[in-house]
Amino acid sequence: MKDTLIPLDIVFINDDMKVIKVYHAEPNDEMLVNCPNSEYVLEVNINSGIKKGDEVELTEGPVMKVLAPDGST
Repeated sequence: MKDTLIPLDIVFINDDMKVIKVYHAEPNDEMLVNCPNSEYVLEVNINSGIKKGDEVELTEGPVMKVLAPDGST
């Protein structure tokens, strides 16, 4: 998060496509966050509403959506 000026939720996802950890990072946060067994990491606006245990669905092909705090695109 060095030089990142916005707060983010850093979402760790395992190979079963379940959220296993959400780290709330503040601007310029340099904390090294470890999450064993994570297969994917997703960064979204803070207070995304994503929580541990949520299921994730990835679509084929590169798709990027910007989410608002309420989860809308």
